[in-house]
Amino acid sequence: MAGGKDGRQDGRQDSGAPVTGSLTPQGAQRAKLDAALRSIGLAGLGAPRPYTGGPRKASGSAQAAAPQAAAPQAPSGEALALARRDWIMGVQERQRRLSVQASALMRCRDLPGQAFLDHFYAPGRPVVIEGAVDHWPALAKWTPEYLAKTVGSVPVEYQGGREGAGDFELAKDRHRHTLPFDAFIAMVTQPGGQGNDAYITAYNNAANAAAFAPLMADIAPVGAYLTADPGMLWFGPAGTFTPLHFDLTNNLLIQVAGRKRIRLVPPSQTCWMYNHRHVFSAVHDLDDPARIAAHPLARNVTPYDVELGPGDMLFIPIGWWHQVRALDFSVMLTCTNFLWPNLGHEAFPQG
Repeated sequence: MAGGKDGRQDGRQDSGAPVTGSLTPQGAQRAKLDAALRSIGLAGLGAPRPYTGGPRKASGSAQAAAPQAAAPQAPSGEALALARRDWIMGVQERQRRLSVQASALMRCRDLPGQAFLDHFYAPGRPVVIEGAVDHWPALAKWTPEYLAKTVGSVPVEYQGGREGAGDFELAKDRHRHTLPFDAFIAMVTQPGGQGNDAYITAYNNAANAAAFAPLMADIAPVGAYLTADPGMLWFGPAGTFTPLHFDLTNNLLIQVAGRKRIRLVPPSQTCWMYNHRHVFSAVHDLDDPARIAAHPLARNVTPYDVELGPGDMLFIPIGWWHQVRALDFSVMLTCTNFLWPNLGHEAFPQG
């Protein structure tokens, strides 16, 4: 696992070292996390704070003199189960922060499949992988002009009308639109075409598989980690945004063209994520001050920040919260067809 590519200016360091946003903060950032952990029953880096019991009973004259304020009641039933769950997650969070090697987001080059399985896939730990797709012709060829010419005017499905809809990820079917692919590329690359209003996403994959078949000659299987399935394509301009959520499968993101910024939050911080519906967070966007003000527990979150460029891959394990923002015209593949079991979605509690 050699070091990263030379000349990077985004804070990424050699393999085995943390990138910006690791969960081993120092100084004020560590104090902030310690205070947040105390809020769920952990006294900083010390022992868990025990529950001290129910209301005290006064005795003698003091009992008759004035009513005493009742101490907080112990949680019971579902509340107690949730409190214990959050306590366990808090313990896990505290343990992770004891070691940079245990908690930092690693960036590895030419990572062998067995090492990926042992150190990342099986433990459920994210990693950025370089070098695995450097041989793909797509990295050099997939410009907007080449894409439009290769696919042509075949109709494709995309997600449209997203800018003015706060629930565009919750109501995907309402945002299905169809347009010739070359017209879609022209629309999202014209001046003023940037933003979150038009985006071909993984949700459109089944409808678009035949249209994008001519592009498959420019990519190849990542045999160290995946089966031969090509994955699901995403096309969009700078400014496309996928809000804060977690997935029910392990995912491998392969950046082919342009750059994307991903913010990752571990499952151990779920108690601060306002998981209001299905796999989504009501916080929506960790970069939005108004959202954070409306959901104050989210101030406790300490995310990993990752920028992916062409050829970079990011492994996101099941349950890891993430949001994704495109910095340029961008093409990405997401893959779930790992060589090892990728289970979890079948037993996800619905409601």
